[in-house]
Amino acid sequence: MEQQTFHPLDYMTVVNRRKWWFVVPLLVCLAIGAATVAIWPKKYLSRASIGMQSATLAPELLRGVSSMDPTERQRAIQQLLLSPTVLERVIREENINRSKPAADVAMGLRDNLSQNIEVPPPIGLNGRPDPTRGIDLFYIGYTDSDAERAQRITNRVATVFVEENSKAQNVKAQNTAEVLLQQVADSQAKLTDLENKLRTKKQNYMGRLPEQIGSNVQMVNGARSQLESLSMQIRSEQDHLGMVESQLDAMRQGSGVEGMTSSSLQAAQAAQKHLDDLQGQLTSDRALGYTDKHPDIVRLQEEIKQARADVAASKTTQPSNRDDLLKADPIYRSKVQEREMARLHIKELQNASASAQRQIGEYQNRVESAPVVEQELTSLDREYNLEKARYGDLNTRYQNARVAEDVTRKQGGERFSVLYPADLPKTPVEPQPLKIMALALVGGLVLGAAAALGREILDRSVYDSRALENEFEVPVLGEIPRIPA
Repeated sequence: MEQQTFHPLDYMTVVNRRKWWFVVPLLVCLAIGAATVAIWPKKYLSRASIGMQSATLAPELLRGVSSMDPTERQRAIQQLLLSPTVLERVIREENINRSKPAADVAMGLRDNLSQNIEVPPPIGLNGRPDPTRGIDLFYIGYTDSDAERAQRITNRVATVFVEENSKAQNVKAQNTAEVLLQQVADSQAKLTDLENKLRTKKQNYMGRLPEQIGSNVQMVNGARSQLESLSMQIRSEQDHLGMVESQLDAMRQGSGVEGMTSSSLQAAQAAQKHLDDLQGQLTSDRALGYTDKHPDIVRLQEEIKQARADVAASKTTQPSNRDDLLKADPIYRSKVQEREMARLHIKELQNASASAQRQIGEYQNRVESAPVVEQELTSLDREYNLEKARYGDLNTRYQNARVAEDVTRKQGGERFSVLYPADLPKTPVEPQPLKIMALALVGGLVLGAAAALGREILDRSVYDSRALENEFEVPVLGEIPRIPA
């Protein structure tokens, strides 16, 4: 038996037969969508833009004053905007749900705001997004069933955020200045203590400091030169003392010219003078032509011989009371005084030599101990220099902090400001009719198609000869067409 094929018009027959199974679910879904749009509570979204306002003071006045970095801006948005301080102030000023606990109201306000914060990527100088610039602008929004209330609360949140951020910056600047002032005072006290310690140690090691090595070496060389000069003077004075003592010994022994007293010396000088006079007269007489046999010449020669004997006798005469004569003799006393002066001078020179030797040892010890003193002072001096550098850095930072505090108080630096206040929303953000009706239409189409297809599959009725042949596997001899009534 020949198998009949399925004709495309059969689909039209099925659609015509099951059209209400498709249309009714579709209409029901559309009705549900329309009812949802009608009964869905309307919510209005009001948005305000907050941006970073540039400094209003000249750049030279802001030199050394740090601006808000990107991390600080991000933290201000994340922490301050949704902080209890801002939320509770908004709730208090706007009288939001006073019947509920403040914590619950703040939690709901935080959830509402956190869902409506938008941070667009910052734009660089080239007109493209530049994440390194940090946050320059962000939007905050609030949804409410009342459009005016949504606008009012959004503006209130924006204003409170800007004011609280300004207060936080002022408090931060004040706290920073106070902390730095305390650190500067502590560093100054420590620096003063280190200065006193360093000064005390330098006073204790005065003369042995490393910077005094050159002067100590010069003092050692000068003391050595002085010692050599004193040694030469001592030797010279010792030679002079030896000569004086030898003269005194000769005078005590009465030998030689040196041993003659002043009286014997005068006698010897008188005898010598008489001899010289006689010899001069003898020479004059001979010049007159007198011969040796002349009575005057003979007489002068006898006198000269006697005078020579007198001179020799005056030099060898030793009286019995020589000690008394020496003590009374001014030459002997002068020699004794000269000897004592020489001895005293030698003693003074020896003392000066000993002092020079002590100075050489002392300055040499200072030179040798200078490295040890330098090593001991190095750690203290290093600590002093580090603390001095730290004090300078802290002082500079403190001055900058004071400038920053003054700038923040006068709002002359970078700060958040409300660029565009929230406007009054005209259309609600919820519900969205087109979206809901589109979903209802898609759902109705799917549900109607599924119902019609399911009903057709479950229906076991036979509607044409082809279905009859397939069901009973017998040929159809004839087919009576549908007769319209």
